[in-house]
Amino acid sequence: MDVVRDVLDKNVIDRNGREMGRVDGILIEQQPNQPVRLTAVLIGPAALGDRLHPALGRVVRRIEKRFGVDGDRPARVAFSDIDEIETKVRLRLAIGETAVAAVEQRLRSWVVRLPGSR
Repeated sequence: MDVVRDVLDKNVIDRNGREMGRVDGILIEQQPNQPVRLTAVLIGPAALGDRLHPALGRVVRRIEKRFGVDGDRPARVAFSDIDEIETKVRLRLAIGETAVAAVEQRLRSWVVRLPGSR
């Protein structure tokens, strides 16, 4: 499997088919005298910012912190929680079982304050 080609930037959907974002980063682990092991995928703009340029990642983290969505960011989903990787990355988890749900709820609380949102 070519991890970058087959996983990075793919849409992520939970076990109920609800979209959660895209794979913005991949975490790997290497132990001495062991092959590289894929540990998690990252979902969130800070991971994408880091991928593009470290300074951009820092700016995105500050913006997330300003809006109160910096906890558990970027969201990490263990590779063991991935059910299948095809055109999309399907998880064994529901969105509510991940940090992605907390961010969505926080952003929703901001959106409902906007004029005309109700």
